[in-house]
Amino acid sequence: MSSSLTRDSAASINHTDQSDVALGVVTLRISGGRPIRFIAQLFAKASSWNEGSPAWHEMALYRCESGSCGVSITTCRSPAGDSDVCHAEIFTDLDAAIQWIQAFDPTSDLSADIDASDRRISCIDIALRASALRQRSDRVRLQYQSMVGELLYRMAIDD
Repeated sequence: MSSSLTRDSAASINHTDQSDVALGVVTLRISGGRPIRFIAQLFAKASSWNEGSPAWHEMALYRCESGSCGVSITTCRSPAGDSDVCHAEIFTDLDAAIQWIQAFDPTSDLSADIDASDRRISCIDIALRASALRQRSDRVRLQYQSMVGELLYRMAIDD
């Protein structure tokens, strides 16, 4: 039995009952690295997508029979041409996975949208672009924290 929780469209959480999904081969992408492959079942997934957001995150947690966990976090960027950035790790237990999720910097994959070597860009333009980047970063960080909070809450009430 799957349940879904949506909070003010900022975070969409799906927590899957263990009996719903069979064990299977899971392959997680890592940008610039080898994918991780293991046998597990989907435990929970979440998205911080929000209309008009400059970037959002999609997360999936997988549970192995041994008790270890796999986690994938994908940074999705909306401008055309920007590619998604994928992160993934395997942990010995759920607590270690949660610590990594909470420590993850959701702004690390945002681009500055400025060429610092371009001498035609004025100091005022640089300051304005830096301010815009700060606003985008704050919005993305808040959405990510909201998503993680909702995910942890949903996992706690479903235990």
